[in-house]
Amino acid sequence: MLYYIKQKDLHNWRRQMSKVLVVTSKADSHADYVIRKMVDGGVPFARLNSNEMPTILKAAYSLDGGHQFWTKDDKQKFMLFESGESLAVWYRKPLVSRFDVNSRRPAVAFAMRETEAYLTDVVACMGAAKWINHPEANRTASNKLTQLRLAQSLGMRVPRTVVTNDPQSAADFAASVGPAGMIYKTLTYPFIEETADMFRSVYTSIVRLTPEVLGAIEAAPCLFQERIEKDYELRVTVVGQNIFAVRIYSQDQEATSLDWRRDQHATTLRQEVTTLEPMVHAFCLEITKRLGLIFGALDFIVMPSGEHVFLEINPNGQWLWKEVLFGLKISEALIGELTRQE
Repeated sequence: MLYYIKQKDLHNWRRQMSKVLVVTSKADSHADYVIRKMVDGGVPFARLNSNEMPTILKAAYSLDGGHQFWTKDDKQKFMLFESGESLAVWYRKPLVSRFDVNSRRPAVAFAMRETEAYLTDVVACMGAAKWINHPEANRTASNKLTQLRLAQSLGMRVPRTVVTNDPQSAADFAASVGPAGMIYKTLTYPFIEETADMFRSVYTSIVRLTPEVLGAIEAAPCLFQERIEKDYELRVTVVGQNIFAVRIYSQDQEATSLDWRRDQHATTLRQEVTTLEPMVHAFCLEITKRLGLIFGALDFIVMPSGEHVFLEINPNGQWLWKEVLFGLKISEALIGELTRQE
């Protein structure tokens, strides 16, 4: 469902709490869920599905009129926000459509770049009082090497890591980690192809340095890490000063032992709500703050010895399953952060 604010209604919103603007995509169950909560709570909001720009959502900008929008079937123009309006932005999943048509790839890629350039200015004009999270903070915080360096400086153990496009350097690192093995992870988002008929993603994998793999390493820098022995894993969701932690018993099944996300729709993983050791609790809050984030989803390995190993933090990680399964009040904390007057 699409939600927008008509221009004639704007004066009513100003007399209330900060309006929440949700910038996302059409297929976003997290946004759907939180918006239902905001409707029930009487929280004023608008929603912008950025991937509807090419087809459903039309836009026009002028220097004296600002950004105006309308839908394909409704010619009445409206504004998502006005200059100086009290605004909080949940910058959730603002993805331009990745669907591709093989015969039109150059044209589709060009249109996507132009759309993203336009949306960048829409974001720049918002002047929000609060962001969860600001897109620049998301971009910086998404750098996995930045995360690892920061975590290490804060005293948290991280896996031994090498990034290289040199086959010999990869082979030397594999030899140094020994029989535990070397794993490969992506430096960026793991999606490699999405069309109307297919979705492909890269999961954490054990690397075997065959001639074919050694040749592929030269194509782009690859992130390699030592394989860490696991007792279980932690997914920690931070919202402001609130922490929600769940143990994931990924070692119960072979399919999820390396990456618990693999086959998650076909696999039932044992999970339970947990509390964090004080040091880990403080670390989660500190690294989130240092990265300029209000929201973050952190992943840890907990070794059989009990030692925690930080893997990464996702500025827009998934959390809805934890609220549905365990009744954790993550959406309540998120709405509270968005609507609280500083």
